Amino acid sequence: MDEDGLSATLEPTPSDTLVIRLAGTLDLATCEQVTEAVQAVLPVFRPDALILDLDQVTLLDSAGIGALVGCWKLAAGSGCELRLRNPRPLAYAQLEITGLLDVFAVS
Repeated sequence: MDEDGLSATLEPTPSDTLVIRLAGTLDLATCEQVTEAVQAVLPVFRPDALILDLDQVTLLDSAGIGALVGCWKLAAGSGCELRLRNPRPLAYAQLEITGLLDVFAVS
């Protein structure tokens, strides 16, 4: 984890799917990092699907949710499906309350 409280690890898969594992806090101080990670991988790997694994995300605030929406827009603009994987119960509840479970494919 870096000094800002969020790390993003790229995990290529054998298919046309790419996984970015996030760990730490996804909040106002770190939300740009996840957006920058998605911006960096989309043109290089051109995946059909991009999965953001949230299993190790300990905090997700409104700025973090906004960053996830921004990532969804970036992916859609590249013809890529964005999925969220393993959100912790609180993050899942926040996505549900905001109606974003209907936007993101969540597993």
